Amino acid sequence: MYNVKLEVFEGPFDLLFHLIEKNEIDLMDIPISVILDQYMEYIKTLQEMDLNVASEFIVMAATLLEIKSKMLLPKQQFEGQQLEMEEVDPREELVTKLIEYKKYKIIAQTFKEMCKIGSRFFREESEVKYIDKKIALNYSSEDIYKAYLKVISKNNARENEIEIKKDEYTVENKIKELLVKLVKKPFLWFSELIKKSRAKGEIIVSFIAVLELVRLNRIIAEQKTTYGDILIKSFRRGEKNEQ
Repeated sequence: MYNVKLEVFEGPFDLLFHLIEKNEIDLMDIPISVILDQYMEYIKTLQEMDLNVASEFIVMAATLLEIKSKMLLPKQQFEGQQLEMEEVDPREELVTKLIEYKKYKIIAQTFKEMCKIGSRFFREESEVKYIDKKIALNYSSEDIYKAYLKVISKNNARENEIEIKKDEYTVENKIKELLVKLVKKPFLWFSELIKKSRAKGEIIVSFIAVLELVRLNRIIAEQKTTYGDILIKSFRRGEKNEQ
């Protein structure tokens, strides 16, 4: 006694494509006789093992026999000419279907590989088991409230107090900062003054400091164009202070 293990094919095209790949045959030049013999051998093996052969496999076998018979028939010739009439290859329709089948087979294999990769990251949802309603409803509103308070108390214990200090910018400090800068260089642009400002509030305070120094005749502020940058210089006697 010995066991015979047969490969399972999804359909006649799957079997046919398997035989073509196994024999390393070019799809555009299929030796029908060779493929037909191997195809019939597979079907015969199934019948010997008392396995039902699907009708679609039988139809494909008949198709292969028809193609083989057409290829064995002599080709028609013109009288007085040795050139044969150009006839349609009886394998053409079968080859077209096989090429289409190969395309979808490759796509299916690609999706299969993608599913394998996806299974490494996503797990299937666990099966929902029957829950005894008697057990599920065996809780009073008081029990639920106590459980809620317990969760809240745990969360409150984990919270740490965070002290957030508000940045304070004063006009007085900004005036001192601006005057120190003007000692180091004769003039500067307002954009330089606020370049390292961390908030809008700091920019506003800086602008107020400039206005205050202009009012006190400590600096000169010039703006050549509307919305342009402001040039700030130390005030000197005899110079016109443009406010």
